[in-house]
Amino acid sequence: MKYYFITGTSSGIGKALTEQLLKENEINVIGISRTCTISHPNYQHFSLDLSNTEAAKTFNFPELTNTQEIVLINNAGVMSEIKRIGQQQNENIINNYNVNIVSPSILMNNFIKAYQNYTCNRIILNVSSGAGRHTVDAWSVYCASKAALDMFSKNIDLEQSFFPKKKQIKIFSVAPGVIETQMQEQIRKTSEKDFSDVKKFVNLKNDGLLSSPEETAGFLIKIINNRDNFKEVISDVRNL
Repeated sequence: MKYYFITGTSSGIGKALTEQLLKENEINVIGISRTCTISHPNYQHFSLDLSNTEAAKTFNFPELTNTQEIVLINNAGVMSEIKRIGQQQNENIINNYNVNIVSPSILMNNFIKAYQNYTCNRIILNVSSGAGRHTVDAWSVYCASKAALDMFSKNIDLEQSFFPKKKQIKIFSVAPGVIETQMQEQIRKTSEKDFSDVKKFVNLKNDGLLSSPEETAGFLIKIINNRDNFKEVISDVRNL
């Protein structure tokens, strides 16, 4: 049996991932998000607000038997405000870091703690962003949190190299490209006064250059299913 733990399953990439994975009979998906929008015999939902790090600490990865593969996908991410630093609400800064890097770090810590000594395939896939690899006007917190997610992933990869090969956990941090999600709608509605690049994102939509969550989910599943063919921790689906 394969077990997938996925955050942010209520919409977007997380929901698309879950729906595609559940087409296989031998996969169980454990969804972690505030709301449940999926009903399936092999789907179990945990209502959890990842902006609340105390709640994230309470999620327990169960002991599993007869496992072929165990996967954690940190997909949930937020961009609460698109404003320059000095104009943001401090609470939003805290919430964004909590969802984008603090809670994922806690989940990764607990996942590794629970499954380090298993010998089946174990994979962590973090949904990062190209924004974590270069600067973007008015996206300071989002860029910084995704950059932290990339570095956290690279460091885990280094740490795993000190374990015997059969016990090592594979980790990826993948930029999914520009996808038609609620976040993109939010970006396009931002005023040019607050975000100088807003027209670029409006044009991406108008020119039909946005990927769908379903297409992106397929790329992420491809990475997991071909884990040994992808040597780099940091990647971008647009380069696959």
